[in-house]
Amino acid sequence: MIAVKPSIRQSNTHEHTVEVVKGVRESQVLRIDLQNRLSEIDTLAIESAFSVELIHNGKDHSLGLTMRTPGNDEDLVYGMLYSEGIIESGPEIQSVSLVENEAKVILADFCKFNPKEHNRRTTKTSACGICGKESISNLLHIHGPRLRDDFSLSRIKISNAAEDLKSSQRMFELTGGTHAAAFFSEDCKLISLREDIGRHNALDKLVGSYIRQPNGPAPSLIFVSGRASFELVHKCIRLGVPIMASVGAASSLAVDLAIEHNLTLLSFVRDNRMLIHSAPHRISNY
Repeated sequence: MIAVKPSIRQSNTHEHTVEVVKGVRESQVLRIDLQNRLSEIDTLAIESAFSVELIHNGKDHSLGLTMRTPGNDEDLVYGMLYSEGIIESGPEIQSVSLVENEAKVILADFCKFNPKEHNRRTTKTSACGICGKESISNLLHIHGPRLRDDFSLSRIKISNAAEDLKSSQRMFELTGGTHAAAFFSEDCKLISLREDIGRHNALDKLVGSYIRQPNGPAPSLIFVSGRASFELVHKCIRLGVPIMASVGAASSLAVDLAIEHNLTLLSFVRDNRMLIHSAPHRISNY
């Protein structure tokens, strides 16, 4: 998605930096164009380090750092641990303690956590969710429920969902610098949405919100505001959502994984157009 910044307030204060809402802060900038040179207030998406420490059977295990936008941090923890196969359900997390930019997670004794399979050697950046994993094969063996084949969504409803996604991104509206991931129901109604400076974090927050409350409306479509990468498709398959749509392009690995798992993958969904890369039987009236 191309970021178009909203109007910026002019100011005579050159040292004013205020956090206005969770995950966002204001900062002084100098705006220059062909005619003007103006001092203004810009709104920035916050990017900060977040550490996750697991405690399992009395032993501590660090998952390292991830760069994220503050907000919905407990959802992020649940989504991250589920997507990476550390947990299979919400009850496997006994408690989550959040202190500023740190999470301490106590896993239930019955959780089958294997620290050797979840080693990280580097920091996860906001642009890369699997950075630091020792092998991509550690993710490939993690599967989710069988994908449903008993329904389809119309092209028109999916196009309308793209508009709903766009109009519901409050943080992007303010900053022009965040990604979004959203759940849509079988009739393409928006269920929930999460935003973050990292697209994988936005989806982990969304997944985590569902793992924490699995009795809520079941999503049939995951819509992401950026491109469809391998890791996002993996998270979608892991949760068992049969259709994934992206505003941007799909990568080669994303398409290969979608075909292998019978996921319907759509890209460049905008202006009543889309590309269908796999499992087109779930899309009607195209």
